[in-house]
Amino acid sequence: MYDENYDPVPLEEWVRGIEKIFTMVEVPEEKKVNIGTYYLTGEANIWWNIVKGRLVGPEFTLSKFLEDLRAKFYPVVV
Repeated sequence: MYDENYDPVPLEEWVRGIEKIFTMVEVPEEKKVNIGTYYLTGEANIWWNIVKGRLVGPEFTLSKFLEDLRAKFYPVVV
């Protein structure tokens, strides 16, 4: 589960874990976003529920989802 830690290490650990699961159980590309977002909790889940309506579509892949997730939860370096 990933909730909302603004530290990139827990997010990257979550990403690596979810990608390992997808590989191990051979999840089809078109189901990865739905399955991955199931494992969001807390602020990350709230964020997803707000943005999913404008993001989800045929071109919305796991890579795009992870890009948006990282953009939201990586700390801003000034």
